[in-house]
Amino acid sequence: MRSAVVAAWLLAGCLGTGSLDLELTLPTEPDLKPTGMTTITVLAQSPEIPPIANRTVLTGSSFRAGELPVGENLQINVLLHDVSNRLVGLGEAPELVDIIGDKATKLAIPVRKPFIYASSGSALYTFDPTLDPRNAKFQGKLNGLTSPTAGVSVGGDRFVVAGGTSLQIVETSTHKVIGNPITLPGTVNDVAPVPSMKKVAVAHTGGIAIVNIDSGEVINAAVGPVDRVTVGPAADKRMVAYGLVGRVAPPENPLQPCSGSSSVVAVFIDAPAVTAPKPLGGAVSAVGSAPAQAAVFATLPCAGQVARIEGDPTSEVGQLTLTKVSDLKNAAVVAVLGDRVFAAGTKPSVPECQSGCNATSSTACPDPMTGNKVSWVSTGAQLVVQSIPIAGGTAVNLELPERRETMVDTDDMAKSHAQVMHPMGTVPLDIVALPGGQYVSVVIRNSYYVESLYDALNALYILPCIKTTSADWLLVDLASSSIASRVRTSCMITAIRTGANVYFPNWACDDAPEGERNTQGAGYLPTSVGALFGAR
Repeated sequence: MRSAVVAAWLLAGCLGTGSLDLELTLPTEPDLKPTGMTTITVLAQSPEIPPIANRTVLTGSSFRAGELPVGENLQINVLLHDVSNRLVGLGEAPELVDIIGDKATKLAIPVRKPFIYASSGSALYTFDPTLDPRNAKFQGKLNGLTSPTAGVSVGGDRFVVAGGTSLQIVETSTHKVIGNPITLPGTVNDVAPVPSMKKVAVAHTGGIAIVNIDSGEVINAAVGPVDRVTVGPAADKRMVAYGLVGRVAPPENPLQPCSGSSSVVAVFIDAPAVTAPKPLGGAVSAVGSAPAQAAVFATLPCAGQVARIEGDPTSEVGQLTLTKVSDLKNAAVVAVLGDRVFAAGTKPSVPECQSGCNATSSTACPDPMTGNKVSWVSTGAQLVVQSIPIAGGTAVNLELPERRETMVDTDDMAKSHAQVMHPMGTVPLDIVALPGGQYVSVVIRNSYYVESLYDALNALYILPCIKTTSADWLLVDLASSSIASRVRTSCMITAIRTGANVYFPNWACDDAPEGERNTQGAGYLPTSVGALFGAR
């Protein structure tokens, strides 16, 4: 590891002056070490103060960060940008920091490239957003992992990967698996880091396990199956794992009804114990907790909202209610970073039917000759990403273009005979927010359908019905309201009309544009996404 020492001076009026000496440790592996940084931003925040960011030019190993708050329990982050303002490095203090007036505080922060990781259940894939998407090292895959389901950054120097019935730890300075797997008491559904601790909370089929990744100690609260988990402080500032029970996913087909009920169970990190889940009074698809204040948020796919969970989930008495903070159609996933809530949902598609579309309209393929069925999609589903102030206020709403897919006739050597399909459904599967809040990464699944084109006079299907699914990894730049990077991880036709009476029977997904192609072998469906120092 290579170290650089930088000095951040902190001023606070009548509280006097204090200094924070930062030691930034970087990997020696060339492919993992941040390069090209010209500016450094120091971020400081705590439950008592709003985030403060001071940016300065980085020349050599020393700089003055400007005025930052003197106080207790400060979270310190650093962001490194290049001359084009692209994020090329980031770091986070592994523990909360106390800055005392007239005294110097020393702090070592691991600094890494802003790697993003996508789990598919069979492999863990990496994305290096500091590289051109056409670079061979933009996409990668880590070896030595078993059935990775989800992964989270812990302290920045380690990435914890959960899958099957175990945890594995990746050293981020080498991208190598270290130590032995840590066995869990159930099959993993989700994992969340405990802020400022070397611990994670794991949601599994038997409850919530609190795992010390240094010692390997596992303490389980056998509260029954838990689908999702997030960690944050309670009102008394004790850290709590909030588990979502009875998760309700948003429907892919906009014609299908959405219903269900969910509950949340709270387990204290320092004293995990069995407790009963508390009803939430609605269908919830995801939960996210603020890392520095007692605030838990939920996505309500059926109600089309992002909501705050009101009441005390840790209390044995009292009820929980859901208070809307934003409207978001098909709200699916949520993450909390700093003073903002990040969520993703979907603007529904518009299917067309000959006799009016409803919940019974068929999307089967081969499609029936008669009866109520979907013909095609005239307006495709669109991914929507929101950034919402925790304190309340208007959400920043970003509607991204629909993800069209082109099917090509494989019997046409020129590949000029094609059908463009609009997505019937686009479902966000997971979201992670990178430090600074400019970038969020989302993984999504898309579904497509078009009916057959039938020539009744000649009893011939000119075009077959086609059902297709695809998946994408996205890096969204909220500052420029654009997609910074995208990779189509898979695209395949899942059903098609075949037979001798189909004039054009053979179709396939067209190649993705250069820079968006999956370079890691067979296509895959990413089911979760994580990032170094990120919040998911």
